[in-house]
Amino acid sequence: MGHVIFDAFADPTWRDIDDEWIRGEITTSQRARRQFALVDAREPEFQKLIQQHAVDPAFPALVADLGRHGVPVQVVSDGFDAYVKPMLARAGFSDLPFQSNRLFFRNGSIELEFPHERPGHDPRGGWKAGPVRSLQAQGWRVAYAGDGMSDWAAAQAADLLFARSQLADRCKQDGIPYHAFEGMDDVHDWVRANLLPVSRST
Repeated sequence: MGHVIFDAFADPTWRDIDDEWIRGEITTSQRARRQFALVDAREPEFQKLIQQHAVDPAFPALVADLGRHGVPVQVVSDGFDAYVKPMLARAGFSDLPFQSNRLFFRNGSIELEFPHERPGHDPRGGWKAGPVRSLQAQGWRVAYAGDGMSDWAAAQAADLLFARSQLADRCKQDGIPYHAFEGMDDVHDWVRANLLPVSRST
């Protein structure tokens, strides 16, 4: 959604800032503050744009199937709650756990908070490895699906990885094994074929 927002409301130079972040030269917070400084939009316009977008249509079926088999799901995003939360809610997942950065409007201006960012993390969303390792410490094997450089640290920590786009390119470069996917339907197909018990009619 970040790219959607910037394409709609920001000067095209936001892409130059993105390139700096992809190379690991600046942190997510530095990138986002500079990019959102270019955004010219009031809150109603911002919210209207968000309402025009939705989660992958195959995501609800995947979450429901995993839930029936006792497998918990959570969303970790290096984006912002201002769009993650309403998009999950419209998909019927108001109670699905998620972690993200925070964005809110105050006196007509956009303000950002980065509660998870810490020194020593990969500047590109390195904190996202924390939830993976936390679940592993509780005895879970963790599957992770991602598509960008903000997923890189989490991808290296996960027990099972689904990757596409920039993340898949980096995994190929570094020899990290992964399953390629285009959408959540691909992930769901793999999970049903390889992980979930086969349903048998009686």
